[in-house]
Amino acid sequence: MDSVTLEAIARQAAVILAPALPFIYEGSKAVVTKGTDVLGDMLYEKAFEKIGSKYGKKAKSLLEKISPKMTESLRKTLTKVSQNSEDPKAKEELQQEILKLLRENPDLAREIEVTINLNIENIENIDQFAVGNYNTFFNFETPSGDEFIKINEYLDRRRKEAANQEILNCYNPSTPPYPEKLKQFVTQNRAEELRKNLTYLENHWILLISGIGGVGKSTLARALVDLRPINVPEPFWFNFNQNQNAKLGDILEKLAAYMNAPEIAAFKAERREPGKTDVDKLTGELHRRSEVWLIFDDLSTVLEDQQFTDKGIELLFSSLRYNDHKAKVIVTSRTLPKFENGESLVDVIEGEEKHHLNGLRKEFAVNYLVSNGLDKVETQKLEELAVGVDGHPLALRLLVQLVKEYGANDILEDLSMYRDQMEDTILKARKLFDKLAGEEKALLERISVYREPVNMKGIKDMFAERTPKNGVKKLIDKSLLETDHNGSYWLHPLVQEFSYDDLEDKKTAHMFAVKYYLSLPLPEKPSEKEDVQPLIEAHHHACMAEEYDQAAVIIWRSNLHYLLDLWGNSKILIEIYEKLLPEDHFKGEPVLKNKKTHRFIIASMGNAYSHLGEPRKAIEYYKQAHIISKEIEDKQGEGEAIGNLGNEYSHLGEFRKAIKYYEKSLKIARERRDIYGESAALGNLGTAYTDLKEPRKAIEYYEQSLKISIEIVDRRGEAVTLGNIGTTYREMGEPRKAIEYYEQALKIDREIGDKQDEARNLENMGLAFSLLGEHTKAIEYCEQALKIAREVCDRIGESETLGNMGSIYYYRREFRQAVEYYEQALKINRKIGDIYGQSVDLRNLGSAYKELRENRKAIEYYEQALEISIEMEDGCKQEVENLILLWIAYCNLGEPRETVEFLKKYLAIGKAIEDPRIIGFCEQELKELEGSDE
Repeated sequence: MDSVTLEAIARQAAVILAPALPFIYEGSKAVVTKGTDVLGDMLYEKAFEKIGSKYGKKAKSLLEKISPKMTESLRKTLTKVSQNSEDPKAKEELQQEILKLLRENPDLAREIEVTINLNIENIENIDQFAVGNYNTFFNFETPSGDEFIKINEYLDRRRKEAANQEILNCYNPSTPPYPEKLKQFVTQNRAEELRKNLTYLENHWILLISGIGGVGKSTLARALVDLRPINVPEPFWFNFNQNQNAKLGDILEKLAAYMNAPEIAAFKAERREPGKTDVDKLTGELHRRSEVWLIFDDLSTVLEDQQFTDKGIELLFSSLRYNDHKAKVIVTSRTLPKFENGESLVDVIEGEEKHHLNGLRKEFAVNYLVSNGLDKVETQKLEELAVGVDGHPLALRLLVQLVKEYGANDILEDLSMYRDQMEDTILKARKLFDKLAGEEKALLERISVYREPVNMKGIKDMFAERTPKNGVKKLIDKSLLETDHNGSYWLHPLVQEFSYDDLEDKKTAHMFAVKYYLSLPLPEKPSEKEDVQPLIEAHHHACMAEEYDQAAVIIWRSNLHYLLDLWGNSKILIEIYEKLLPEDHFKGEPVLKNKKTHRFIIASMGNAYSHLGEPRKAIEYYKQAHIISKEIEDKQGEGEAIGNLGNEYSHLGEFRKAIKYYEKSLKIARERRDIYGESAALGNLGTAYTDLKEPRKAIEYYEQSLKISIEIVDRRGEAVTLGNIGTTYREMGEPRKAIEYYEQALKIDREIGDKQDEARNLENMGLAFSLLGEHTKAIEYCEQALKIAREVCDRIGESETLGNMGSIYYYRREFRQAVEYYEQALKINRKIGDIYGQSVDLRNLGSAYKELRENRKAIEYYEQALEISIEMEDGCKQEVENLILLWIAYCNLGEPRETVEFLKKYLAIGKAIEDPRIIGFCEQELKELEGSDE
């Protein structure tokens, strides 16, 4: 806060405190709590009689806030004023002492400002408001718009307290921005609506805000977000208007990402359409957790005659309506949504639960017109104008300019005509828009293709032949074009809707947008998605114009696919690629003319799903890419597809199968003299042999791959291979040598911005330090890795890091903590279908429970691990390792008969699958047990 503001707060605080101090401050002791003793109660009541309840409570609240920070000099001054509150010198001294305290304690200054400015009878209830007790708070009076702004500021500060941060940081919100000017408008003009909605939300879990387009439903919902309880995280926000083709799976996937709850999107890994089971998982999770807010904006976009057009989305809202949970669901819609059974999303009882949002009340609407330049128009005519458009916010803005241009009488005549024709408010706004747009209408229509704010060049690139030179200024003056006065321009959603509907030549306008976005300069070294957003927009508009080949060229020429992949933006890549594919990705007629390009898009979809930890879905795309490559005799594409299939089978724990694919890929690369392909295949073979516990062979392949990567200046390949060599040395029991390689790899990762590989190497560094006994350092590295893995949605990386963190805690002998991490890792590996990972996690859980002396539980996990390793094509040495661990657990039970039964059971299994290792182990142990019995 600046000095002037602090001085004003100190002055106001002194004015409130001075007359009350004789009654609430006695003998250098604050008497601030009623009911502590008889004298205190008497003084408390006297204060309220003398200065009134309102100021008495404010003075009491101020003294409570100041007391913990009290300085000796302030204490003396308070005593002096309490003895003579009329002494101007003492009051001035009090003001200066408070000012001094506020300068030293900025947070206290903000708290005192809230206390001073809130015009509420019992100021004590603000804290009740902060935790969601709105009924208690609003029993007194509705805060004004300015007071709501102060409440917002207070709640923001409370949310930053450490106690709330842990809860708030567990979610990944997507709430739209809320400009300061819009915030002030809403709080000043919608205070009553805010009060009603907040009070309603306290006792209900679904709030429907209905109303015509452009009336401010979304804005009101956004205003409610800032007034939510302080321990409620920033909400989930889904805009149906921006996701008109969304299905149930899309929404569940976004909810899973928001809540960091991958099990909600398990249907993806299981390669099936989502249904009731998945929706029940969501509501179950919402029931288990503390309160969250879910906001579904513009639901009417997916309604037809109030009915849901998508059965999956209807299932979601039906579940939120009828199942028990702790979420607060806010829905905005132009109409009341109804289910197939005829019931509504909310019960409509005497209009109570359908919060229909009307236009601004007459006095607010008139005030808006006056404050925007119509102060010379008679009040009666302004009232008629406001009533004529039902206080609709957009219509009011249009009215301001129309009255200035045509006069109040002319516009009132128009409104009278519309009313005679029984036009609804939205059509009135439409007619006002048509009249106001004039010769700039063609420009407005073209601008409407943009889906985000643009600069002045973006506007001018859309100029039509008849657009006047001062067209932009006129549109801004008419309030048809929005601006932040800092170089950004955009359209109000309803104006955009009107304009795009009327745009006849949409293709040309979209191609102008392509030209504009491609003309924008990009950073020399882009490092995040926002740096390349112009390219993403250019690609979008090319697809909207059905110029798919040009859209593909935009990707390749700019290396957009490589950069987004590097930064871990796999979901964005899928959105980009899907626009270049037919509706049925595998059977539909390609929209791209070049089959090789089509093959590349299919393969890239596989890459994206692979990075999202969905190996089975990736395999589908790689197989299709392989088929297309063979059809068009594209040997490079064929080799890449084969290598990628190897990677996915490796992720599924089928290492021998992966090696066969890698060897085929290597053969093709060498035949074609494709050194990039050769380097990749050699590196993949190294990884497979590492997984097969053959480190020497793995290092041979890695060193060949590294040599090629350095020669061809493949920095990314070099970093990956260095990290792989480090891992192999770590598994050979040489952690210091491993750390040397990891440090080299991390240096390159950070230079090129490879977030995924950076996370992998941080995790590996953690494991290496753990082997050296530096467990605290190990955890720090793994926590950094886990944070990045979650940021880039790398499910495989996340599960591996969680499992490794469990192992670090295991070696620290913190077995309960280890179990927690192992269980999280197992949960993810089950979702993504990583069989090998599941086997490792189950074995680790068995070992942790063995150390906890819970042998029955250990046996349960060891048996599951053993069964998986037996089923795996490449169980390698795991069968025997798991068998030995299971045998030890049985021995620990001290029940020889059970141990014998266990050995006989697995001897039979070993014979059935013809596994000499299992047979040999079981026979040997049975023989020893029989010998001991004798």
